[in-house]
Amino acid sequence: MNEHLAVFFQIVAIGVALLGSTPSLASGLDQSSKAKIIKFDLKGSIQTEPTAINAKGAITGWYEAGKENEDHGFVRAADGTITTFDVAGNNCGTAPLAINQAGTIVGAYIAANCASGHGFIRASDGKITTFDVPKSIDTGASSINDNGVITGSYTDTNNDVHGFVRATDRKFTSFDPSGSIETIPYSINKSGEIAGTYIDSSDVYHGFIRSADGTITSFDAPDATNTSALGVNDRGEIIGDYDVESSYYGFLRSAQGAFTTLNPPQSTFTFAVGINDHGAVTGGYDDDSGGHGFVWTKTGTYTTFDPKGSIGTNPAAINEKGEITGYWIPTDTGPERGFLRTP
Repeated sequence: MNEHLAVFFQIVAIGVALLGSTPSLASGLDQSSKAKIIKFDLKGSIQTEPTAINAKGAITGWYEAGKENEDHGFVRAADGTITTFDVAGNNCGTAPLAINQAGTIVGAYIAANCASGHGFIRASDGKITTFDVPKSIDTGASSINDNGVITGSYTDTNNDVHGFVRATDRKFTSFDPSGSIETIPYSINKSGEIAGTYIDSSDVYHGFIRSADGTITSFDAPDATNTSALGVNDRGEIIGDYDVESSYYGFLRSAQGAFTTLNPPQSTFTFAVGINDHGAVTGGYDDDSGGHGFVWTKTGTYTTFDPKGSIGTNPAAINEKGEITGYWIPTDTGPERGFLRTP
């Protein structure tokens, strides 16, 4: 993978990269008798990694294929039809990271010189628009809401990383939480609230929520060494993960600031990656037998799952219907393959 794209792929909601973990390895079956897991892959691909799913069940992500293992974008419609795409003139990698209800996809791509990253917007009709934050040397979009407002990160000429908002009139606003030396927005909701992570001068990770008026609130999970905020729903509820003395947990932060720790029974490592407006959370965890995907609801119930034959299940996103997408690993050396879990 191109080194510039690697920066943007950490925005894919596994957040584990921020805390220095490794992929989950697992085997087993879905614990829910009603749920169905559909496996999918792109013809000729070396690996397939879905990153997002919208309310209509459309999935976007990236796959590797070709002589140089190039990264390409794809969108999988709710009926299973897959369309691949690349930004025109790009031959160094395309990384779709989010899709809204209208089917608009945003992400990052590397130009033909393989030296700089740029943002892109792909409309549902396939038209692609590229953009850069003014005076940036790298730009990547991480999330788009249903109003078409985009957030992401960019690198300036001093190699400092900042957050940005791109309004529907194409105007950019740059932002950083106080004390940040690197700002990584991950998710924007319909109200324009942005959840993300920043790093301070001591190399400590913190979560933040930025309101539509620009007010930024920083937060940490109780007793946490590092906190990574990875998603926010339209109710202002935030999910992510944190570590305490090398133990890792998921969390749910209410709109009022109250924390709930997410940690399935027997878990030795937990991360949360997505939340829908009903408050259902998806993520992954490890136990003594390996690693698994999970869904948590506000009843406190955990349901675990793995595609049949998987030794590694990594959820990426959940939509309003409770459909989950992500990737699974069929052998200990990969390659990653896509899945859709329907409740």
